[in-house]
This record gives sequence, C-alpha cells and structure tokens, in this order.
Amino acid sequence: MKIYGNRHIMDLTAQMISKGREPHSLIIHGEKGLGKKALARYIASQLMCEEKRGVPCGKCRACRMIDHGAHPDLIFAKSNEKGNYFVDDIREQIVSDAVVMPNEGDIKVYVIPDFDLSVITSVQVQNILLKLIEEPPAHTAVILTARSKEIFLPTIISRCLSFAAVAVSDGDSAEYLQENFPDATAVQIADAVRAGHGNIGRCREYLEQGEFFTAANEASKLARAYCTRNEYELLKVLSGLTKKNELRQCVYLFSEIVRDAAVHSAGSEGELISCDPAAAKELSGLLTPAMGWQLYDLLCREIKKLDSNCNVSLTANDLCALLVSGR
Repeated sequence: MKIYGNRHIMDLTAQMISKGREPHSLIIHGEKGLGKKALARYIASQLMCEEKRGVPCGKCRACRMIDHGAHPDLIFAKSNEKGNYFVDDIREQIVSDAVVMPNEGDIKVYVIPDFDLSVITSVQVQNILLKLIEEPPAHTAVILTARSKEIFLPTIISRCLSFAAVAVSDGDSAEYLQENFPDATAVQIADAVRAGHGNIGRCREYLEQGEFFTAANEASKLARAYCTRNEYELLKVLSGLTKKNELRQCVYLFSEIVRDAAVHSAGSEGELISCDPAAAKELSGLLTPAMGWQLYDLLCREIKKLDSNCNVSLTANDLCALLVSGR
C-alpha cells in the first residue's frame, strides 16, 4: 500500500503502535481528494499487521487480506446514496458489533468515511457513537473522516486523536498520475498537477475530466465574470450548478482563486493554492488585500450555508446578488 505525502501522520501512529499505545479513536480531516480514506486504511493496516511494528509488513495474513479488501475485521460504515448515516444502521454495523471479538487477530477497525456528508443525522449518530469512542473496548478502533473537524461535537473531538491531511508535493502528484495513467501525455499530467495543487484526488479527476475538471472550469469562469462585473455570466455559471456538491466545489475553488488574489495584491510570497493562478493574478489587480479577504470570507459563509443543507437554487441566487453588489 503506497501512500503519498502525509508522512507526519503515519510516523506518529507508527511510533504509538510500536510502543504499545495504539490509538483507538481517530479523526482524519481535510478537503476532498487528500486521501483521507487511504490514510484510514493505512492506519488500519498499522493496527492489524501481525508484526506490530507500526509499519505494515505487507506480507502477513492481515496485510494481504486488507490489500485485497477482504479483511472481515476492517469494516467501512455504509451510508445511503446521499451520504447520510442512520442511527439504526450505525448501531447495528458498529456499536452492537463492537462487543464481539475479532474474527482474525486481536483488533477490529471501524471506518466511518465522509462524515461531513451526513448533515441530516450527524448529531444523532455522534451521540450513538459517543460511548464507544469514550470507552472503546481494547479490541476496537474507530476512525472518522470528514472535510472539517467542525462537523463533530466537542465531546467527540476531545476524545479523539485528530489529524489534518495535507496536500502533497507536485512531484508526488506527478508520480501518482504517471503510475496510474500510463497513457497520459506529459502535457496532460502537467495540466492536472497545476490544477490539483497537491490534491491527488483533484489531479485524478482533472485528468479523467470528472467532477473536479468541471468545477475548476466553472470556478475560472466565475472569477473572470467577477472581474468584468458581468452579472449575466455570473448568474449563468451559478444557476447552471444545480447539485449541491457541484455548487459547493465551484464556490470553494473560486474562494481559493480569491485567496490567491489577496496574496498577490498584498505583495506576499505565500504559497498559491488555486486551480487557476492566471485568474487569481487578473483578479488581484482589482482587489486590495482587505477587499480580497472580505470576498473570501463571504464565499466561506456561502459554503457553510451549503454544508448546513440550504436550498441550492436560493444559495446560488443569493451569492450572485452579493457578488454583483460587491458586499
């Protein structure tokens, strides 16, 4: 199992496991595409490897079963098609099952991925999990992943070891794409790496012309429409994004362009993170640093509205009005 970047997480968990201080409740948070589920699977391998050295050997029975997705004690919680977890399912899949001893080895690992998508049932599910996370049996570990820690209750956060997944280097991104897309040209890989800025999931989607590819193009259109104060184009882009995830990702990518524009206008040499550096450069000529950060905050508020399950069409119209008015 090859993991790109995030060495700090793997090294810390390796040290803990090698010293017999296995973590039993963890949160891995970070933007979509940073490899949170891959990290969760790697940590599960660290915990379940028969060598118990903190580094998966890749050869023992447990490591081989995990590599083939067939380990009975590595359990990924199932959500519905909209990403929501339901109390009865979590109680059955995890809480009730946690008292049963492992089928193989000495530990069971439960992974609850993309918890931030479970907006409707988040609080109820966390309350169901609280006792297990607070006093986990010695033979269990629970790993939750989400875009942000903010989705979790303070009582959950205080009882979990939290890790922030971070972007990898452009070199790691390029290596991953070269290994997994051998038919891609050097130009295609370079474009994907530039757009993804260290987010391998984004790089992959860009190369496959998937969701991120579309969102990145729409965010660039949004940035340029904002530069020209083209109300029609702003509304056209935003109203065309009819699904919550589409609108959220476009607005999020636009916020990164605005963030880079503010860095440019401040004359800073800070690291740039957006999918369209050229649009950020153009926008920086129209914004003072204060205006840039004000616009960035506005976009962050709109993203939080979408995360709290606001109506997509109303949010898009509201954002368009705010962008046109400059507030």
